[in-house]
Amino acid sequence: MTSAAVVAAGVLAVGGVAAQAQASTSGVLDQGETHRTVWTSDGSGEIHVSWEWASNGKGSYDGHYWGKFYDHKMDGKYVVLQAKWEGRGWFTVQSAQNGEGFDSRFHDLRGLNFRACLQGGGKCGAAAW
Repeated sequence: MTSAAVVAAGVLAVGGVAAQAQASTSGVLDQGETHRTVWTSDGSGEIHVSWEWASNGKGSYDGHYWGKFYDHKMDGKYVVLQAKWEGRGWFTVQSAQNGEGFDSRFHDLRGLNFRACLQGGGKCGAAAW
């Protein structure tokens, strides 16, 4: 696994996404899990991505993300999963061929978000939240 594949989380607001979360007595989310499908902007690829997170007591979150890639165009360009979190812009964290899955951990991050793009960073779709 590359260092780029070790992503971080802390999704505190997930609009329109089925999510399970558990708040502490202070009202802050301590842990949760959500599932989302992100698409490339041209509809040629999609990624089913799930992630779960738990507070690590330092104001950030640890957890993992997993999912599967679907390439509808099969033109030789990979669909890639990009992520960003607080303090970091978008960058590629996973890529695979059609039907391949992924599963990776993250540590000590906040505000994780995902999007699907085509290889080379083009045709990026909307973010997961």
